[in-house]
Amino acid sequence: SNQQGSENMKMIILLLIALLQQQCVGERVSENERVRLWHENGNVWPPNWQDDTPEYREAMAKREAEIMSIPGADERWENWMQFVQGYMLPRFTEQGFDVVRVPPSIHAKLKKAVDEGIANWDNLREEQQVADSIYGPYNPKFVDLGPLAQEVIKEMRVLHEQWSGLQLRATSAYGVRLYRNGSSMVMHNDKPQTHVISSIMHIAHEYDNDSEPWPIEIEDHNGQLHAVALEEGQMLFYESAKCLHGRMTSLKGRYYGSIFIHYQPVDKTIWDYNIDKVIANVPPHWNENLTDDFGSRWAGQAITVDSRVVSGAPPRITGEGSRSPYRPGAVPADEERGEESFEEEGEPFDEYANSIYSEEEL
Repeated sequence: SNQQGSENMKMIILLLIALLQQQCVGERVSENERVRLWHENGNVWPPNWQDDTPEYREAMAKREAEIMSIPGADERWENWMQFVQGYMLPRFTEQGFDVVRVPPSIHAKLKKAVDEGIANWDNLREEQQVADSIYGPYNPKFVDLGPLAQEVIKEMRVLHEQWSGLQLRATSAYGVRLYRNGSSMVMHNDKPQTHVISSIMHIAHEYDNDSEPWPIEIEDHNGQLHAVALEEGQMLFYESAKCLHGRMTSLKGRYYGSIFIHYQPVDKTIWDYNIDKVIANVPPHWNENLTDDFGSRWAGQAITVDSRVVSGAPPRITGEGSRSPYRPGAVPADEERGEESFEEEGEPFDEYANSIYSEEEL
């Protein structure tokens, strides 16, 4: 009887989950309604959301042309989501990123944790569910920091505030991720609600050859691509929801370890963006001249146009290929996968699911 009761409870739970999923899907408007609201809200294209530089507008015009050449609906929609997000969000710093030293005391704590993890390499857990964003023969290893993650994100907040000129609230810390030999990462933007002012703190690596580092590629506020090879003990400040970033080349080495920390502005008059606003701003012509209802390079959201394809990415699929769950009206997938979120100074962290990417930075 206990077994029967357990089975009944499982069925009830599954039914509740299904009902909740249906309710979430129902909250999204149809594509026809979305387009009607786009016009009703006075949108125009090209947009005038921000006071962008001529260089940025030129770069985005080229990006749009590339995206519109994608034949499959799923892949094109995912690219439009990323494209619109980066285009619509405001900028806060001169170029969108900067490289500085990690405070030595903080780097020392993180390095100690990583060294202890590497000494126990075979018993480190592997990061799961990252195949849509991190390519390569091996899943990353992971060093769980426990309370140290919260300690670090709180200590680092003032530096992020000084860099951005904003009052910030900590939202999440992820790491230490140990990428492994052959890894690359899709070009993407981070969660628009919570991953606003961020940093990648590089702790340690073991390259096959120190003359072949593994850079992060990031676009500045003019849309120009930069390759930034961090040294151990350096960190990259970046406007992670705004600036497209990823790792386009493959890591040549045993591991590359970093922690990713994220903040959002406290003032909602400055920052009140979320994934629904991104969806609402995708222009109606996104689906013109499609030749394939499906078609995708992969399942996760990213910029996958030819000029930003990363090493190890699968070929573009057409026909009855892998259909993405991120089409209009779909329930966004949660990218966190173990990312630790925080409540700070009595302010609840407004957790939500975004349709993107496994981050690192992603």
